[in-house]
Amino acid sequence: MTTIITESGWTTKEIEISQQILNKAYQRETETLVAQVQHQINNMTDIAQLWQVHDLLSAKRYDLDGKYDARESMLIFTFAQLLKEGWISLEELHGLDQAKLAKVSSLSKI
Repeated sequence: MTTIITESGWTTKEIEISQQILNKAYQRETETLVAQVQHQINNMTDIAQLWQVHDLLSAKRYDLDGKYDARESMLIFTFAQLLKEGWISLEELHGLDQAKLAKVSSLSKI
């Protein structure tokens, strides 16, 4: 089997793995957000709490739209942030080049 390496140094297999990891992390984070919002709504007693939910959702939408950057040139940084925030584990990145894993690990500690 021929390994194709893209211009940015990612193999086609690494890109495939990356997409799977990003999808899992996004699912985890959005499921957590839904549960958090449901809890807040179920315990809502006044209009101020409704606006707090609105503000939370607005901020999270902005955050999520920028966080899951799947461009090859940004994957190291995306994975480092997701690792730092606990949405992925280093073990889930198995299959990526060791140098990439080391960069992700190092950046996640900053």
